[in-house]
Amino acid sequence: MLQECTPQNDYVIECREEELFITIESLRCQLLEVAQQRSLSDRTVVELSERLDSYILLAQNIMMKNLRSRKNQLQAYR
Repeated sequence: MLQECTPQNDYVIECREEELFITIESLRCQLLEVAQQRSLSDRTVVELSERLDSYILLAQNIMMKNLRSRKNQLQAYR
C-alpha cells in the first residue's frame, strides 16, 4: 500500500533517515575505537563491522528508492 506524500510524512521519513545516519556514524566510531584496541579478526570487531554493513546497506537502499521516486515524479511531469 502506498503512503500518501504529505509534508508531515516527509518530515517523519527525513527524521528516520537522520536517525539512520546517526546510527551509522555512531557504529563507525565504535568500530574504529574497538579495532584500534583489538585484532581486526576479533569477534567484537567483526560483529560491529557486520552490524555497520547492514545499516549502510539499508541507507543505500533508502537512497536508491528516493532517487527512483524522484525520477518517476520527474517523468510524470513530462
